[in-house]
Formats: sequence, C-alpha cells, structure tokens
Amino acid sequence: MKLTIGVKLFIAYFIVTSSIVWLVADKVAFRITNGIDQAAEEIMIDSANLLAQMVSNNIHNNEISTDKISNIMSAYLDREVNATIYSINKKKPNLQIYITNKDGIVIYDSKGEVEGKDYSQWRDVFLTLKGEYGARSSAYDANILEPTADQKAHHVAAPIYHNNQIFGSLTVIKSVADLKPYVLTQKDQINTYAIYILLVSLLFGAGVSVFVTRSTRKLVKYTTALSKGENAVAPKIRQVEFAELSKAIEKLRVDLEGREYVEEYINTMAHELRTPITGIRATAENLLMPMDNSQRERFIKNILDANKKMDLLVNRLLNLSRIERRDKLENVEKINAKDLIKDVIQSPSRKGNIASRSIKVEYTLEREFVINAEKLLAEQALSNIIDNAIDFTPIGSTISIKVSESNTHVNIQVLDQGKGVPEHARKQIFRHFFSSSRPDTGKRGNGLGLRFVKKIMSLHGGSVSLKNRFMENGAVATLKFPI
Repeated sequence: MKLTIGVKLFIAYFIVTSSIVWLVADKVAFRITNGIDQAAEEIMIDSANLLAQMVSNNIHNNEISTDKISNIMSAYLDREVNATIYSINKKKPNLQIYITNKDGIVIYDSKGEVEGKDYSQWRDVFLTLKGEYGARSSAYDANILEPTADQKAHHVAAPIYHNNQIFGSLTVIKSVADLKPYVLTQKDQINTYAIYILLVSLLFGAGVSVFVTRSTRKLVKYTTALSKGENAVAPKIRQVEFAELSKAIEKLRVDLEGREYVEEYINTMAHELRTPITGIRATAENLLMPMDNSQRERFIKNILDANKKMDLLVNRLLNLSRIERRDKLENVEKINAKDLIKDVIQSPSRKGNIASRSIKVEYTLEREFVINAEKLLAEQALSNIIDNAIDFTPIGSTISIKVSESNTHVNIQVLDQGKGVPEHARKQIFRHFFSSSRPDTGKRGNGLGLRFVKKIMSLHGGSVSLKNRFMENGAVATLKFPI
C-alpha cells in the first residue's frame, strides 16, 4: 500500500511532535522534582537554624541540654495537622532531628535510633562543624546501607553556637517519601497537559495533512485528465507552492497544446492540400496537350473543384483558429429556435444536398423557444451538426430535429438514421482533426466541424454531445443553450 504525501507528512509530524512533547514533559517533570527538593531544602535550612538557635539557648555548664527540645519534638510529632495542600491531605508532622556535640557524637535523636553514634564523618555534621553549609541525601533509616530513591531522606544541618563558637550541630531530616505525593501530582498534571498539547498538535497536523492531500489530489486529477486528452481546467489551490505548481502545469499545457495545435494544423493542411494540388498540377499538364473543347472544359472544371476544396479547408481552419482564440461572445441577441432551424435547413447548398439524397427533414417544437446567442455562431454550430447528420444518414432516410426545455437549458436535438458512432470513436469525436469515413463514399472529413461546434457551445456556456440512439439505429447530437 502506497502512502500519500499527506499521510507521510502526518506520520512525520506525529513522530516529531510526540518526541518533542515527551522530551519537554520529561524535562519539565525533572525540573519540577528538583524544584520541589530545592524548595524543601530552603525551608529545612530555616527550620534547622531556628531549632539550632533554640538549643543554643539551652547550654549549661558547657553542656547541651536536650530535655527541652526533646519535649518540644515529642509534642510536635504528636500533633494532629489535618491540612489539605492542593489535593494532598497531610495528617501528621513528619520532620525529624538529631543533635550532635562538637565532636560529632549524636546526643539526641527524635526517632531514638542513633543516639551515641559517631556522625563526625557524615557530610552534614562534618561540614557544619567546620563552619560550612552541611547537607546530604542518604537513607532515612540508618540501618539501610543501600537505600532506594524512595528510602532516602534530605538531611540539612545548622550550627549550635556557644560563646560565639560552634558547639555542636542540629540536623533536620525530611523523608523523600513525604515529598513524593507532591511530585507525582505535578507529574500527573504535566502528563495531562502534554496529552492535551499532543492531541491539539495532532489535530492541527491532521488538518494540514488533509489540506495538502486535497491539493495533491486536485493536481493528480488535473494532470491525469490532461494525460487522457480531456479539456481539464486548472484547479484553484490556496497553498502558494501548489498554486504555483498548478500554474506552471497549466502554462506547460497551453504551450504544449499550442505546439501540438500548430503541428496538427500543418500536418492536416499538408495532407488535405496534397491531393488537390497534385490533381491541379496533373490537370494543368494535360491542358498543355492538344484536346477538344469538351475535354478542356472538363479539366478546367476539375481545377476549379480542387481549388474550391482547398478554399473550403483553409476557410474552415481560419474559422476554427479565430473561434478558439475568443474567450467571450459578441452581439448576443434573442433568437427564436424555430427560425434558426429553418434558416439553416433552407440554405441553398444544404437544401440541394438534402434533395439530392432524398432525405426527409422534420422538426418538432413543443412551443416557441428563445435562446440567447450570437446568431452567426449559433447558425454555424447547428449547420455543422445537420451537415454531419446528412453525411452519415443513408439515402432516403429521415433526419429529425427536436427542441425541448429543461430547468436550465434549451435543448436542440438532431437525430439521424445512420450506423451511429463507432465504439472506438466515442471518446475522440470532439478532438482536432478526428473524423470517420462516410458510409456512402468512404471519404473522411477534415475533422474540424465538431471541434468547432464544441468551442462555440463553450463560449455560450452550453455544451454539445453526440451519442447513439437508444433502441434505434443512428446517432443523436444535442446542443444545450443555457436559459
């Protein structure tokens, strides 16, 4: 299965967008986790220094008294908080502390686990006793040697002063597990926002994909129609790049059609003029030889007939060239359909052709119909259709002309009793220089008549069609003039 350019763009957009959203969400979550840790550490620094100052006020006889702080911590840890922080409900206080003397020996532990132990080498105690900022992240339970992330705690120490000298240290402990709910809540919010952003981005990407796909389909449909020789109109596209491409294709089509048109004209004229020119030359050479008057008159008549045929062809080519260069009508007037048909049929040359072939022409009008048209062009279009019907109708047959009206058009139909349109010719009958051989003579026309009619009807905003009759022999040509 081949993917369209729109689908490919959407897949690429999805991969890039989802990667960016995931990366940003991950980085933001990491930064928020760090931010919560840093905010907690900042509060712990204040708490440690506040408690250290309280202990400093309880040094007697060069010894740190821990009784008072022990009572305070016991009462503190027994308090009921019941505080809702956003969506997190906090029930109990959970800060823990321990106090060391100036040698780093733990003299008080609110958890009652490490009293008497030497903490002089722990980072928080060691740095604080040296007069520096002391903090560490290690196991909340001192008995766990290799703690996981959730088993760790933040330890922040503050110095205990006596006589302006560091006399010990106080460390505040906050478990990572206590901070985790806040981190998870923020991560959930970030993930929710990330999903919203991703969905909006994907909807936008899908819209762009559909927009691009629709434009490419228009171009594909247009170029496919051109390749089949259809008279396609360049699609209107909003995107600048595709619009420029459409214009370039249209310009190329016009240029190619112009070249093909000139080549077809030249080839047709060369082919059609070759026979009469050869006949004229041969006849002229014969005229140089001795002959009686009757022979001379016959040869002169042949030259005149050949000249007439060349003149007809040249005029037809010139008329078609002029009409194909026009893009609008001139001198539009209201024309009675009955009068139009009568004028075309009663033209002297056409009337004689109908009579010589014993063809009967009858026409039926439901009522008086009026069309808006350029009279000369309307006559030329109907003339070509009727001449075509005469050429392909057997001697002694009937040509019927019917006029009717739909909601949008006045329809003039010309029905003959010939053999109909051959299967191979149905898609080509309106192309330049395409023609079928006449049933009585086997000769072909110049292939310009129906093309001429199609251009005339296009100028009128109407159409022409030629198809076989249903359940009867012959073809029906329909001219549709808009109301």
